[in-house]
Amino acid sequence: MNRSLQLDRFAIFLSGVCLVHCLVAPIALTLLPIFSLGALVEDIVFHQLMLWIVVPTSLVALFLGCKKHRRWPIALCGAVGIVTLFLVAFLGHDYLTIGAEKAMTTLGGLVLAFSHYLNYRACQSIKCNSSKCTQEHHH
Repeated sequence: MNRSLQLDRFAIFLSGVCLVHCLVAPIALTLLPIFSLGALVEDIVFHQLMLWIVVPTSLVALFLGCKKHRRWPIALCGAVGIVTLFLVAFLGHDYLTIGAEKAMTTLGGLVLAFSHYLNYRACQSIKCNSSKCTQEHHH
């Protein structure tokens, strides 16, 4: 399978991990208040560490895909998601409420995941230029 498609799948998986973390962490903290003391620090560190994985994966996947299918608005959509995640991870705790921070992180993750989905589909729709090939497949 094409490297871009693998990276798109991985990036969508990472967005899912982030979403689950944002949904489960408040419930876990409510049920286990002993952990709430370090929760804010853990949450900030988690999002910043995830960016070290998400940003390079997303940039490479979107660049490789857009280089093939030439649908650059998909990369722009991904850039909006990345910038949103980056700003929330590094500035959100200073300027947003916890609820707004979670909402913006979720929104940024969904926008980024959607861009990877679009990239994945666009890469799959590329037709082979070979005169002997009548099927659509990955290049």
